[in-house]
Amino acid sequence: MPGQPAVDDEVFHFSTEVRVRLPETDAMGVVFHGNYFTYLEVGRVDYLLNLGLTEGNRPIRDFDNVVVAAHLDFRSPARLHDVLRIDVRVREIRRSSLTFAFRIRDRRTNRLVAKGYTVHCAIDDRFQPMAVPAAFRQVIEGFEGSAPGV
Repeated sequence: MPGQPAVDDEVFHFSTEVRVRLPETDAMGVVFHGNYFTYLEVGRVDYLLNLGLTEGNRPIRDFDNVVVAAHLDFRSPARLHDVLRIDVRVREIRRSSLTFAFRIRDRRTNRLVAKGYTVHCAIDDRFQPMAVPAAFRQVIEGFEGSAPGV
């Protein structure tokens, strides 16, 4: 994303882990590229759970959101039974969108597997963009230690 810091330069205050399962691998024994986006979703939801921002089956309790952009750079393969550490942070909050940054590493070797980001648009009940609520911003700012791109 132009003007965005490199994921390697970012400070991550949260991480979660996933173990690679057989159905996530391809015929070559490595994680199929599309499954990394599932890992990003696991990381994002765990991040929000950790901050108490979820409710019931809603990943964010105060508003719905849709992914409007997703980018991932693959650096090295993950294989069956690897335990992956997913580092997550909110990189930026704008009026109606927020950007999550991710870094995936092999837990045992600390090898970088992939890095990237997703951009989410806050939406109302009519699927129209809405402002990201102030209460949500405050929780993120308190956790991340600053106002990310506000």
